[in-house]
Amino acid sequence: MGLCGSSPEVAKPSSPTSSIKNELASDNEIVTQSKLPCKKKACETKEPTTTTATLEDGGDGEGEGGLVINTTPSLASRLNKRADVLRCILSFHETRNLKHYYNLRSFSKLFHRALPQPPPLWTSYPNSNHATLQSLVNRLEELRGDEESSGNVPSVLFIEEGEHREGGNVTIKKPLSMYGAGRGMTTLVGVGLMIEGNKSDGIVEIENLKIKGAEGNGLYAGDGMNVIMRGCTVEDCKSYGVAAYEADISCDDLQVVGCGGSGVVAFNNATITLSGQGTTIQRNGTKGYSYYYGLNTSSSSSFINLIHPLTKEQISTNNGSGGNWGGYVHNIKQVQVSRREKREEREKGASRSKNETTTPSKREEEKK
Repeated sequence: MGLCGSSPEVAKPSSPTSSIKNELASDNEIVTQSKLPCKKKACETKEPTTTTATLEDGGDGEGEGGLVINTTPSLASRLNKRADVLRCILSFHETRNLKHYYNLRSFSKLFHRALPQPPPLWTSYPNSNHATLQSLVNRLEELRGDEESSGNVPSVLFIEEGEHREGGNVTIKKPLSMYGAGRGMTTLVGVGLMIEGNKSDGIVEIENLKIKGAEGNGLYAGDGMNVIMRGCTVEDCKSYGVAAYEADISCDDLQVVGCGGSGVVAFNNATITLSGQGTTIQRNGTKGYSYYYGLNTSSSSSFINLIHPLTKEQISTNNGSGGNWGGYVHNIKQVQVSRREKREEREKGASRSKNETTTPSKREEEKK
């Protein structure tokens, strides 16, 4: 089912030309015919090879010689090895703009093999068919609700570079991956993100952007889908920076600065996990109320987990109101992550989420 009319502009990621595809197909045949197990060490694979045998004269004129075996790596194997090396180099590249990577894949066989596989469909904002980000998100969710077209709806939304001004909240009710061009290049101004929906539907990913000057919370996940944030900044929001109620939020390299309420707050039955050496929670609680903190676990069923080696003393500094941390302080704790869990998290990132009640009036207060 095509997307037209009031539907968002849907762009398929840049793909290699047909000639490149044909060349890749022939390479893939070589690899398929020479399947060999990969070594467990990163960036190392066993190479398929081409073997030729020749008879060599012994040199004494009597024809006595030996069989000489020449083993040459195939073209496909050489490309795979170079792609492994390039993949390792890119793993250290901090500004990972996925859209740029997807476009770059069409430039050569090497890039095609080394760079992340693009999603089937994606779209971007600003969008000529939608004046606001909320309008575009609503349209995507409307199409995903249609059984006939749900398989042809973008699951990835790129927010282009620049400042994008929109009042109020953008509410997300369906799984979505929202990628900016970098926290210093893509900024949502005057808008907060409200995550709802059903946990069973999936997760929402927010990556590489800044949320600045929201009238309420910067990001609020309330009794709905879980959220993963990577490389995001939440700045100068009037209420909470990042807040969760009966939902979980996982944040890598999160920066929350200058918000009126608590910088990071977990309400009932919520867990917020912070990781990454770029994590910083500072100068929040500007409203001055004593129940606002840099890190805040507001109930006995709320938790803030700090992935080793992060500590609350290290990441939460110079916050006003009640101080750098508060609430059920024993629920703010450092946790260890196994090597296997770290590897699984890295793999998810490359391809690209855990019973006390609240009165209705209290819950509305939390959403403001």
